[in-house]
Amino acid sequence: MMGRETARERQLNHGQQGSFSSALARVQTHPLVSAAFELLKEQLPRNLTYHAKSHTEDVLSEAMRFATIDGLSDRELELLAIAAAYHDTGFTRSPVANEAIGADLARKAMLDAGSYTDAEVALVEQSILDTTLVELPNGPQQIPSTKLSRYLLDADLSNLGRDDFFDKGELQRRELGIDEAHFRKRSYQLLHAHRWYTDAARELRQKKKEENLLLLKSMLEPEGAAVTLSFDRVGFLAKLPLVLNSSLDARKVIKAALNELKTRIGAEAATIFLFDHSDSTLCFWAMQGPDNEELERSRIPANRGFVGWVLAHQEPILVNDAQSDPRFFREIDETTGFKTRNLICAPLTVRIADKLGVVEVLNRLPGDFSAEDLEFLSQFAAQVALALENAKLYESVKEHSRQLEILDQRKTQVMKLIAREFHEPVDMIGKSAKGLPDSSSASSLSSVKEGILAGVERLSSLISEIRNISVASSTEFTLRRTSVAVSGLVEGAVRSFSRSAADRSISLTQAVTTDAGSVEADEELLSLVLSHLVSNALAYTPDGGRIHLKAYRNGGLVHIEVRDSGIGIAKEQQSLIFEKFYRLEESPHGERIRRIGLGLGLPTVQAILKAHGSSCKVESSPGSGSVFSFALPAEATGAGSAG
Repeated sequence: MMGRETARERQLNHGQQGSFSSALARVQTHPLVSAAFELLKEQLPRNLTYHAKSHTEDVLSEAMRFATIDGLSDRELELLAIAAAYHDTGFTRSPVANEAIGADLARKAMLDAGSYTDAEVALVEQSILDTTLVELPNGPQQIPSTKLSRYLLDADLSNLGRDDFFDKGELQRRELGIDEAHFRKRSYQLLHAHRWYTDAARELRQKKKEENLLLLKSMLEPEGAAVTLSFDRVGFLAKLPLVLNSSLDARKVIKAALNELKTRIGAEAATIFLFDHSDSTLCFWAMQGPDNEELERSRIPANRGFVGWVLAHQEPILVNDAQSDPRFFREIDETTGFKTRNLICAPLTVRIADKLGVVEVLNRLPGDFSAEDLEFLSQFAAQVALALENAKLYESVKEHSRQLEILDQRKTQVMKLIAREFHEPVDMIGKSAKGLPDSSSASSLSSVKEGILAGVERLSSLISEIRNISVASSTEFTLRRTSVAVSGLVEGAVRSFSRSAADRSISLTQAVTTDAGSVEADEELLSLVLSHLVSNALAYTPDGGRIHLKAYRNGGLVHIEVRDSGIGIAKEQQSLIFEKFYRLEESPHGERIRRIGLGLGLPTVQAILKAHGSSCKVESSPGSGSVFSFALPAEATGAGSAG
């Protein structure tokens, strides 16, 4: 039996060598494959020890080997080669969310080539996205969703079943900056959970994978040799649950605990970032260290920097040379003047699928962070995550109950609202028709015509709003993303409403900073967002008031604001205004406001921004005006130095 297996391996390794060599040589000279390798050669950060150009060469070779053995067609081999060549090109821009960047680069290259169908482009794009490691209860895995991705994934992790497994692992460990003990445990989880998706990989690589698994298991530290904490730190962690549950003001007690953590580690600063699922950003939620009020209100894209990496991979990291690490997001240091020297960072997670954020400690004083520091932070993060989740659930239940009560009251008013809104234009048309004289004069006909047209215009406006129901309720958009200049977007919105504002003596102004640049978005839908926001501001701003549009860049995001001097919105109504059919009927002073339709504008805004991975936020108080804002990632102008 053993002899037959060896013969089979020999057949697989050598029997189809000619076919494999021919296929590999053919795809290596393919224009798109060559372009991808040129991009890797020129723009990959030099300190990537594992995700270097040689890794992509290895993946391409293994993908062709497995695919030719299993008999894929020439066209499938070509598409697989493009996917393999581009699967790590995202590292030229960012080590965080690199799969999505690589997939986008492949898509653009194939579309520019003009010789591929939409289905083929989507197939390559999805295959690259499938290389993302997914955290599952039994360990991290890559999950294929296409025939091609099965071969790409087996090729990407082929070294798990080869003699160079430990050599490649050491390159990856150095690249990630993870301590050896933690990396071995993580590798064991990956190796234990992994399975091959193709017949060829299974037959060629399974035997060696099992040998590597047994050897790695024997190398793992015994339970008693794990990192131990000092008595002082153990005591702090033992008392931490009492501290975290001592008040309903979660932010206050967690900020105090964060300061204690920073002091016990002996670091310069510590920060808790919370993940906002609505717009995929990380906000500076709690800080201890150098005061910076502007930074405490800032957000950064959730796919940037060390914190973005930790959020995505759900692994703690220790980095004692931050400046030379490709994950370093320089924009924050450049903005604040703070210089990050070294750091430890851990995820805030209660359940695998629910990422709350991360906690980061910066600049140990003096010297480097240790494995004990990282273990201390990880245990601290686990307890803080639980406290945050409990506080989040408590607030969510309170808010949900309040909203249900208010919306229940509004539910019965919706049909009355629609009936009332349609009654007015119908009544206008009816009265105008009745006023038609038997022998019409030019002046009377003109008056009747004006009445009918006014009614029709109002009906058309209402019908348009009702159509917005489908937009406001949509969970899926087909976005036509292009490079959208922010200055042009803002100028277009101001131009569209300048006459309406002037008729009511409302000052409508704009300010766009020179670094705002562009965003990648659906220009038509984004214009509709600004149109609704400006229209909403006009409706709630008294004659003679002010409306100001502002766009600026901060922390890798382009922020766009619409600020008005209108009636303002009470805090308890600020989440409800984004519900369909909800609208403010009166000002805080009891006066009626101008008629503004069915209450579908802001829900439409929220639906469009959600499709772009963002959301609309509001800051307001009665009598003090409102600020509606959203943020989108700034369009990359070239390969970044970090991220």
